[in-house]
Amino acid sequence: MTSDPNGDADSAPQQRLFGLLNPETFAPFAYRDFRVLWLSIFIRSAALWLEMVARPVLIVELTGSAFLLGAVLAAWMAPNLVLAPFAGVIIDRYPYRVVLVGSFVANIVSSGILFVLLLLDQAEGWQVIVLAAVSGVSTGFFNPGRRAMLPILVDKSHLRSAMALSQTGQTSMRMGGALLAGLLLHFADFTWIFGLMTAFSVIAAIFIILIRAREEPRDQSEQERQSIVRQFSAGAKWAIETRWPLAVLAISAVLFVFLQPYEGVMVPLIVIDELGQHRSWVGYMIAIGGVGATLGSIIMASMSEIRSPNALMVGIIVIGGVALTVLSQAPHLAVVAVCVFFASACVNNMVAVANLALLAHAPERLRGQALTLMNVVLGTILIGALLAGTLADSLGPRVGLLTMGACLLGCALLALSTPRVRWWLWRRQMYADVSKEDWLRSSQGDR
Repeated sequence: MTSDPNGDADSAPQQRLFGLLNPETFAPFAYRDFRVLWLSIFIRSAALWLEMVARPVLIVELTGSAFLLGAVLAAWMAPNLVLAPFAGVIIDRYPYRVVLVGSFVANIVSSGILFVLLLLDQAEGWQVIVLAAVSGVSTGFFNPGRRAMLPILVDKSHLRSAMALSQTGQTSMRMGGALLAGLLLHFADFTWIFGLMTAFSVIAAIFIILIRAREEPRDQSEQERQSIVRQFSAGAKWAIETRWPLAVLAISAVLFVFLQPYEGVMVPLIVIDELGQHRSWVGYMIAIGGVGATLGSIIMASMSEIRSPNALMVGIIVIGGVALTVLSQAPHLAVVAVCVFFASACVNNMVAVANLALLAHAPERLRGQALTLMNVVLGTILIGALLAGTLADSLGPRVGLLTMGACLLGCALLALSTPRVRWWLWRRQMYADVSKEDWLRSSQGDR
């Protein structure tokens, strides 16, 4: 059931604005509840990107260890691996608003405690890592929860645009939040940053409470007969039997392990240690990445169709690999900025395409579990963060980045040389279901 729009979502003219953007790109904003959710994502993202800049720089100043820098990102992602099997079940059992507001509590606790510790000048490295894990609990529930909520806020015809635009709520504040963090690091200190993070999380929770849409009644009798393990198993069984979700998840895992950690681990080391710049430039570089991510989301939302979404995902990995390779040799901040722009656009668009694929074709009763499968894969960033920190400690940031870029390009080459994967990549249909039999016949059909 969708909320009533404050206006006609289908009345926009079909001509493209300025010859580029389809007016339907922004149709989801005609729905009042989508606007409220978008504002919540926007404000919550201000807190997120303040954190993504501040925590790495803080741990570098407190410890000077590249490995512990990777450990901060790993601790933040660890809850995705631990809680992901349960998060989707909880999202499918309980009202979305309750789950989302609950997720903000973890943000408030994490940033609030660190704010007090910094105010008292008692913050230590281990506390930053532990509280990063507490903050990670919020992400484990918030991201799949807000995506699973979209079908009750907008009509199905606007779901793809709503998915992409909800990403812009996160990535656009990535620019503002990271820029604000850079300015605060230049003119103030970490205490201001974590104080603002706490306030933003409280405001975002209030917006979620203001959503009016009524959810369809859940089949409580069926849910009561199923254990949490059985419900999660149902989602995993759907992915295994359908087969193509496994390919989506595998390609996403490659990006999360080898590309995603570059920003939280390698960028601070390149900017501060290799190029000798002030710590505020870490925030400015991440803000530039936000520009790339936001533009990528808008372009994706404006597409009338994605003819080869599977090939697009592999293409994103190739671009990301090239960006890391060039970044590893960057002699100046301008080169770093260009590489961060493209790498961030790759990360953001991969997440959007993969989540849309899962959300669009998962059975309604399994939406939460389907998105949770992506959250499980998202937890592989933990592996990538520890790998990035280890490579930076043992080989140096530049060689470490070069190694991760080479791994991305090698995985793309492997995918293109595998018959079954190559057959799936060039299916020119929008997330068409692929049967098990199709997969098993693909090797012969590809010859």
